[in-house]
Amino acid sequence: MKLIPDLVINESEITLQGGNVGKIAVLIYTGERDPKYVLDYAISKYVERKPHNVLIDANMDNPWMRVIISNINDMIQEPFDEDKHRM
Repeated sequence: MKLIPDLVINESEITLQGGNVGKIAVLIYTGERDPKYVLDYAISKYVERKPHNVLIDANMDNPWMRVIISNINDMIQEPFDEDKHRM
């Protein structure tokens, strides 16, 4: 087992169209090193060569967190309904 110090991951599976499964993962780094380099390295190890999308805080207010989503194009899509779609 190879741990990266001060790095945690939260993972969940996503139900996709056709019964397939994707993943969403949130990586959070709390160490003293430059978070960009630690997170870039961790993401490369996590995804290997599989297609993925990485979401980064647009304002870079939180450079210690990245969100990785696989198979985003296969997610179930429907028109947005502000009365139905809530967290």
